[in-house]
Amino acid sequence: MEWTTLAGTGLGAIVGVGATLLADRVRWKRESRAHEQETLRLLYVTYLEAIASARDEISRASADVGQPLTERGLAAHQAMRDHEVFAKQYQLELSAPPAVVELVVSATQGLVDYRDAVVSGATREDDACTAARRAFRAARKTLMDAMRATLVPTR
Repeated sequence: MEWTTLAGTGLGAIVGVGATLLADRVRWKRESRAHEQETLRLLYVTYLEAIASARDEISRASADVGQPLTERGLAAHQAMRDHEVFAKQYQLELSAPPAVVELVVSATQGLVDYRDAVVSGATREDDACTAARRAFRAARKTLMDAMRATLVPTR
């Protein structure tokens, strides 16, 4: 057997193994990116569900004018706690891109401002409550647009 045949066989094996390793690396990287995107999407959904549910309860408290102010205020505070809005915000602060984190903080602050308007005595029909509710909705929409942009698959 000539040495060139042996060298050619060895070189072919090296190229074959190298190509397999490269393909495995590309597949792993693609799967890893997909897993990270899915994890981020789930964090986004969890946070958005929390602020939507808390907002619904705050809105109900603002509309329940038959209840004393203290009861409405307690209900508004309880909405934030029950839906763990801050805990979910902190999860996103650890995982989301900085631009999204900034908007998450802004949306949470908008919800806090809405809650505080209700706690201070504003009812659903009051200008202060309406302004706070609209500001929250605008912050949430901006946040959702940014979240959507980070979830666009890269090819």
